[in-house]
Amino acid sequence: MGQIYSMRTAEPVGESVDYDVIRALKRSVGSARYVEIAEEATFALADRLGRLERAFRNGDMAMCYRHAVNICGIASQIGLVGVANVAADVKVCARDSDPALAAVLARLNRLAEASLFSVFREGP
Repeated sequence: MGQIYSMRTAEPVGESVDYDVIRALKRSVGSARYVEIAEEATFALADRLGRLERAFRNGDMAMCYRHAVNICGIASQIGLVGVANVAADVKVCARDSDPALAAVLARLNRLAEASLFSVFREGP
């Protein structure tokens, strides 16, 4: 009988979200405006992730790099440090035409999906 392997289907969010950044942003702009900002950032990240995926499929490493830079900035501003860190890894892979890019993109998508919902919570 062969071995059975198990794969995680969801990325753990855990320490990849800086709730202090989220709370500080809420304090500085108010809860209502924070929700607007978080929604705008969520849509912007989703759009950039889609563009990044298309650039990868088209083999356009320069655009992959640019979209990853943009994702880093947006994610950092709203406390998604894990997403920003993995997007930074995407930048390196795109710059170096590293074959690991596909795997790093998959991780970025999983982590972004798990993390985006956390911007609407109070914290852990």
